[in-house]
Order: sequence, then structure tokens, then C-alpha cells
Amino acid sequence: MKTIVYLSLLFLFIGSCESATHVDKEMAIEEKVQERLAEFKRVITTRCQKKVLEEAEMLADSIILERARLLTDSLEKPEKPNRPERPETMRVRDSLLRLAPLFDSTQVTTASSTLE
Repeated sequence: MKTIVYLSLLFLFIGSCESATHVDKEMAIEEKVQERLAEFKRVITTRCQKKVLEEAEMLADSIILERARLLTDSLEKPEKPNRPERPETMRVRDSLLRLAPLFDSTQVTTASSTLE
């Protein structure tokens, strides 16, 4: 009788060990699937956010440029001012009398005639 009880307990333990392992495999597979799905969702969300930010940046840049074009100064440039009149030239009176030439004009002509 004891052997029957021991054998039944042994089969019970062996049976329970197999089912626990089997359940653990399914749970492990399910956990891995959930992890991969979460990673996939994270990657897709990151890509989507990056794409949306790039599009928003381009839109914001174009809005800023359009506003800058609209807000430019529409007034005409002022005309250039006319030049002032030239002041009268003041002649300085020479206190010396007429100066004598450095070279005698007759000597200059003879020097040029000797070159010919």
C-alpha cells in the first residue's frame, strides 16, 4: 500500500513538474511577444514623432519667412540730398613781387637747338 501511495505521489510530482514547465514556456513566449510588440510600438512612435517634428519645423520656417516678407518696411527710401554749392576759392595775395626766371630763355633755346 505504501508503494502505491509513493508511486502515485511520484507520478503526481512528475506530472506537475511537466505542466509547470510547459506553462512557463508559453508564458515566456507570451512575454517575449509582448516585449517585441512594445519595442515595435516604441520605434514606430519615435519615427512618427520625428517625421511630425520635421514637417512642423518646415511649416514654422515658412510661416516665419512669410511674416518677415509681409512686415518689411514698405516706405520709400529718401532721396539723396543735393550737393552743397562749392565755396568761393579765396586767392591769397602774394606778398612777393614777380619772381625772376631760373633759366635765361635764350640759353634754353640754344640748348634745345644743339640737340637737333
